[in-house]
Amino acid sequence: MRNNIRKIAAVSFMILFGFLSFAQTDNNLEEYRTTRILKQIKSPSKDYVLAVSHRGDWRYAPENSLPAIERCIELGVDIVEIDVRLTKDGHLIAMHDETVNRTTNGSGKVSELTLDEIRAFRLKNACGIRGSKIQVPTLEEIMNLTRNKIMVNLDKVEGKTVKEAYRILKKTGTTEQAIFKGRETVQYMRQKYGSLMDSIIYMPILIDNTGNAVQFVEDYDKELSPFAYEVTFESESSENFKQIAALNRKGIFVLNIALWDNLVAGHTDELSLLQGPEASWGWLIENGADGIMTDRPRELLEYLKSKGLRNLNNKR
Repeated sequence: MRNNIRKIAAVSFMILFGFLSFAQTDNNLEEYRTTRILKQIKSPSKDYVLAVSHRGDWRYAPENSLPAIERCIELGVDIVEIDVRLTKDGHLIAMHDETVNRTTNGSGKVSELTLDEIRAFRLKNACGIRGSKIQVPTLEEIMNLTRNKIMVNLDKVEGKTVKEAYRILKKTGTTEQAIFKGRETVQYMRQKYGSLMDSIIYMPILIDNTGNAVQFVEDYDKELSPFAYEVTFESESSENFKQIAALNRKGIFVLNIALWDNLVAGHTDELSLLQGPEASWGWLIENGADGIMTDRPRELLEYLKSKGLRNLNNKR
C-alpha cells in the first residue's frame, strides 16, 4: 500500500513538473516575440515592417478596451497604441478624451472622477452608439494582459504622467515593452523628468507644431539618442517629411501614422480602400516607413504578408 502511494506521488510530481516546464517554455516563447520586436525597432530592416494598431482594433471591440487589445494580439500586431489618463484618485486608465462622454454611457471629466465611478460605466461599442458590458481598463490591467505578447505605445502621457506610468511598468515587469512618446522638446522632457528619461523607451514626435525639424532631431540625438521617431507630414515638401530620409540613413526607426490626411500627406488607410494599398501603405514604405499605425490592422497585416514584409521569425 505504501509503495503504491509513493508511486502515485512520484507520477503526480512528474506530471506537475512537466506542466510547469511547458508553461515556462510557452512564456519564454511569448517573451521572445516582444524581445524580437524591440530588436527590430532598434535595428530596422526592409524585410519587416511593423504593424501598429490605433487604440486597439476598435472596429472589433470598443476602443482602448481589453478585448480590442486581445484582438491585436490574436492578429499578430506588433504594437498596440493606447491613450492613458489619470483619474481623480490617481489611477491611470485607458481613455482618449478628457471626458468619458463619447466612449462610455457615463459623463464627466476623467480627472474629476474616481476609478470606482468610472468602473460603474460601460464602454460604447466600436461605432460609439450602443453600450457594451465592457469596463474601462486600467493601465495595470493592460500591461498584465500584454506582457510578453505585444509592445504598447503610450499616448496622452507625454509631459504629464510619465512617472506614474513608469511605476506601473515597474510593478508589472513591462518596462521593456512600453514606448512613451511626445512632441515636447528634449530640453523640456529632461528638465521635467531628469534621469528617468534614460530609463524609459522614448519616441519623439515630429508633428505640425515642430518649429525646426532639423534642430528638434539634432537635440534629441545629442541628448537621448532615441532609436525611433514618429513622423507626421502634411505634404512631401515639409521639413518633417525630409527628415524621414535622414533618419533612414542613420538607421533610426520611423513610424508613420496612416489615420488622417494631414498626418501622411493623404496616404491614409482610407486611400488603401479607394485606390489600393500600394497608393497608401506601399507609398509610405517606399518613402521610408519602418512601421505604420493603422485603424485597419487586419488589412495592413494581409498586405504586408503579401509583400514579404513580415519575416521577423527568420531574422537572427
